[in-house]
Amino acid sequence: MPSSSSSHTASFKNKINYKKWLWHACVVFLIAGVLSLSYFRILDRFELVTLDFRCVARLLFPQKTNPDIVLIEIGEDTIQALGQWPIPRDYHASLIDVLSKFKAKAVIFDILFCEPSGWDPVLIKSVQAAGNVYFPYAFRFKEKHKKGALEASGIEAPLLENLKNAAKGVGFINKASDIDGKVRRAPLLIKYNNEFFPSMTVKAASDYLGRKLDANLLPLDEEGCLLLNFAGRWVNAFKHYSYLDILASYQELSDGEKPRINLESLNGKVCFIGLTATGTQEIGPVAVQSNYPMLGIHANLFNMLTEGVYLKRLNRLWNIFLLILSAFVIVFFVARFRPYVAFFISLGIISLLFMAAALLFVFEGIWIDIVCPAAILFCVYLALTLVKYIGEIRVREKIQKELAVASSIQKCFLPAEIPALPGLDIAAAMKTAKEVGGDLYDFIKLDDNRLGVMIGDVSGKGTPAALFMAKVESLFRVYAKGEGRPSKTIEMLNNEIASDERSGLFTTLTYAIFDASNNDMLLSDAGHLPVILLRDNKIELIALEDGMAVGIMEGTVFGDKAVKLSKGDIAVFYTDGANEARDIKGNEFGIERLTGLVGSFRGLPAKEIVDSIFNELKAFQGKAVQHDDITIVAVKLY
Repeated sequence: MPSSSSSHTASFKNKINYKKWLWHACVVFLIAGVLSLSYFRILDRFELVTLDFRCVARLLFPQKTNPDIVLIEIGEDTIQALGQWPIPRDYHASLIDVLSKFKAKAVIFDILFCEPSGWDPVLIKSVQAAGNVYFPYAFRFKEKHKKGALEASGIEAPLLENLKNAAKGVGFINKASDIDGKVRRAPLLIKYNNEFFPSMTVKAASDYLGRKLDANLLPLDEEGCLLLNFAGRWVNAFKHYSYLDILASYQELSDGEKPRINLESLNGKVCFIGLTATGTQEIGPVAVQSNYPMLGIHANLFNMLTEGVYLKRLNRLWNIFLLILSAFVIVFFVARFRPYVAFFISLGIISLLFMAAALLFVFEGIWIDIVCPAAILFCVYLALTLVKYIGEIRVREKIQKELAVASSIQKCFLPAEIPALPGLDIAAAMKTAKEVGGDLYDFIKLDDNRLGVMIGDVSGKGTPAALFMAKVESLFRVYAKGEGRPSKTIEMLNNEIASDERSGLFTTLTYAIFDASNNDMLLSDAGHLPVILLRDNKIELIALEDGMAVGIMEGTVFGDKAVKLSKGDIAVFYTDGANEARDIKGNEFGIERLTGLVGSFRGLPAKEIVDSIFNELKAFQGKAVQHDDITIVAVKLY
């Protein structure tokens, strides 16, 4: 039978394994969720904004443009001159005749002809005679469609059959609007009744090139659309003509007048004809301009297809790969550097991502996602920094607990109570700069009339000083009890510590023996601060000039100094944390101010003297951080 302890151990291990696997599962789920933001392009609305900036930046450099493309605008001047919209179709017939006469290569209408007109026979005749006219129709899209090519639910604006038969080519003119309403893409094929239909521009471009365009060789997106590579802003991308000016120029030429435009310039041109009047539905926002006539969409698409200048968005998996690679770089640096250094490194990595994305798009036409990766990478930095911070907090909490224990242990080395001796009023207090400190003091009752008072200050601060303090305190008690002269006690203490001290620490120390029967004090000094003595209402500083700190060198000889006292005299022992206390501006409290306090508090008992000095030090320091341990011992004769 297994023991009870064995079953408890197994249960504990199972609980640990369960928590471990649960933690791993949470991490995997979080990573999958983060990567899904990139894969499903959740932040595409913001990504499109950065795309617009990149498109505008791309136009700062010359773009490859087909010189045969011209735009014939039906603008405000044409509408006002002809008096109505839609324009009577005999004018279109006249325009086709003029373009045919001056040998235009192709005539492409961005105008829907879905209702019959009395001028249709005239238009059909001109179209048949020209033999290079293209007409559009428009599909109605399904509200929801499966992944892949755009799918139509019906024909929203069908082309008149007689015009269809007369035209060289027909196709749809639908545009693909993004989630923010801007047109940045153009569909090449639309699925309808299980068949694929090409756009009018694809048909015209195929005829222009003399070959059928293979959609499989084009950088289409998942909906069968091409990302529009704008050759420039509306006013400067292609050559512009007014619909009215062409007709008027031909009339002027026929009348023997000088035409307002040179119609010979239309020779060999691919003419896109459409409405551009302000305030019409044919003007909308695109990547490079907020008000852009839709006629330019077809011209830019034609330019892309005939010149082979395409934009390509990096696919989802490649974007994820770059995201993971960048995240690993950030993890590497965050784990090895301090938070503020890691922040600037992470910021630099994200900035490099932005720069690389901009340069690749401007010069190579490659669209790399930057919004989602930048947001995720910043979150990775924050998450790692938070984890690191929490880890440091836990370590600090553990250290704080250990220091609290060390502090309580250190207090055990200090006297729990002050021995009572008739004729002496004694008080002591210590305030460490950290949880543990290097100051020490002790009281040794030698007999019914004599009491030893010791104060010291270990070099350094914190835990090493506290450990050294405990060593000095323990050895001092051993040597002080059997010796009546302070100097001999310090000499034995110094020899013991100096002979086996490898820490490089030392301690200054003052040891005085008060004799209540004779009212005198025998003092020895090991490099410590002078004792403040208030005698006969006068302040004196009592010290030995030849004292050396304990623990520096073996064989050091220390001297004694006898001081005669009387009732009412006060001796104050202190460490340098008192006189070197600083305020917020860095000013020191000073020995003069400390001695002045002793004089002003002469009428108080020893404990109130000590408490009053600490209160004055606290008021002086204000919001300044205590930089050193402070210990004060007061002995008053009564």
